[in-house]
Amino acid sequence: MVKSRPCRLQAGFPAATGSPMSIATAFRPFRPDDRAAVVRLWHDAWHDGHGAVLPAHVVAERTMESFDLRLGPLEAGCLVAEADGRILGFAIVEGNEIDQFYVVAEARGTGLATAMLDAAETQLARRGVRDAVIQCSAGNDRAHRFYARAGWRDSGVRQAPIWTPDGRHETHPTHIFVKQLSSLD
Repeated sequence: MVKSRPCRLQAGFPAATGSPMSIATAFRPFRPDDRAAVVRLWHDAWHDGHGAVLPAHVVAERTMESFDLRLGPLEAGCLVAEADGRILGFAIVEGNEIDQFYVVAEARGTGLATAMLDAAETQLARRGVRDAVIQCSAGNDRAHRFYARAGWRDSGVRQAPIWTPDGRHETHPTHIFVKQLSSLD
């Protein structure tokens, strides 16, 4: 299903013409030809949001290749935000969780993230999920504020496992956000 919603792009955004404008953004399932764009976006946005809050050895392991490897088993739950043929964001839904959620830096503040979060929540609700979860690394204050403004409740911090390319066990303090979704029945 493709859902479209206008978002406000600010001056400096590659598609903008010097003043804020509306652009229709489509939210659709991941396609194989999205892979390179999603991997690049994930790499860049992850480093922007987590590079200063996770241990240096974990940050060093987050290469383009590691994100490409990690995307493989998650493709089926990936929803992308696209405007004018460009991937501007993505969310990965797995079980009752929005497992990954990223937008390009220049689209922040445009309404894109809010619209994409709504689309991911709708996808969960359609699957019958009532109690949804999003994890947010301690120290990622921008994401923490965004989820709280979007109606997610911080249920506390726990040592959550983090993905490592070699499969070793590592944890990091993580806020567990929860939200009760409305039924779509």
